[in-house]
Amino acid sequence: MEREVLHAWLAQATEEERLVYDEIRLFWQGPKPVANPADTARAFDRLLARIDEAEQPALAGEAAEADETGGRVVALPRPARWRRLWLAAASVAVLATGGTVAYRQYLAQPSGLAPLSYEERTNPRGTKSKVLLADGTAVWLNADSRLSFPATFSGARREVYLEGEAFFDVKRNEQMPFIIHVGTHEVRVLGTSFNVKAYKEDDAVETAVVTGRVAFIRAALPAAAARDTIYVVPDQKVVYSKASHELRVEQVNGRDYASWNQRSLIFQATPLAEVAKTLERQYNVTVRFEDERLRNCRLTGRFKDQSLREVLRLIEMTRAFDFELQNSTLLIKGLGCDAETPESLKPLTI
Repeated sequence: MEREVLHAWLAQATEEERLVYDEIRLFWQGPKPVANPADTARAFDRLLARIDEAEQPALAGEAAEADETGGRVVALPRPARWRRLWLAAASVAVLATGGTVAYRQYLAQPSGLAPLSYEERTNPRGTKSKVLLADGTAVWLNADSRLSFPATFSGARREVYLEGEAFFDVKRNEQMPFIIHVGTHEVRVLGTSFNVKAYKEDDAVETAVVTGRVAFIRAALPAAAARDTIYVVPDQKVVYSKASHELRVEQVNGRDYASWNQRSLIFQATPLAEVAKTLERQYNVTVRFEDERLRNCRLTGRFKDQSLREVLRLIEMTRAFDFELQNSTLLIKGLGCDAETPESLKPLTI
């Protein structure tokens, strides 16, 4: 019943309400500070009471209207009641951001176990790090990325939260699946090595497999009854499009996606717009284009242990691009590829 009400509300929600809903959903899927659930319940009840008081005039108006027309008050939510449901959901997020909600941790743990306490590793642009988790899993965290993980794993699942990019070498445990939350989606494995790329500003979420098998679980869409799962094996990559919500599997060289943690950059017919994002994250610069059409040109090349200026000098050898690097700003200019049909041309190769 609750799912049906939610889907009905989503069907007529405004764009602004949908955005708030998405923020609330993302919050609940991330780690939260732990607090006394009894205090949380009391605070939530007080807030609902205030919402009820605010709704009384609207409900009274509904009843009066029903009396005048000889009808009855319909049980389905009218606008005021939709607002109450929405405020109730939003209030949970408000309480949670104040550090007073810990329901998620308590409900996720079996009875008798203490709630999990999460630690966080954040890498600014231009930095990488390695994290060794309590179960022996090794995680290489890329630049401009954040990983949240428990100090110890307990219960039936090992769960971590990722924003950005990381390469995982997961310690096998068939009784305790390893789950990576990336936004509203999940990557689930028992024990394998793979790369996950899930930057908020990127158009897609990608998972490329080096060894073993990985399940990518797409969050259920409002009109769907269940979530979608795709399995990928070595030398395959699953790509989720944020715009179209589509999933696709591509054949790749899986080890290329582990190269960045070995100080390598590999581009395979990569749009220059994506190359620019990589340079920004790896070298902590801001990239600009003199001509926006240059973003569509594609580049193929491999770089190993090279500075930004060395990378740029090699790219300049294609005679398609020029660069200006001043302080921390990089300007890309030049003739580039055919501005009319850039996607139809052979990628520029270094």
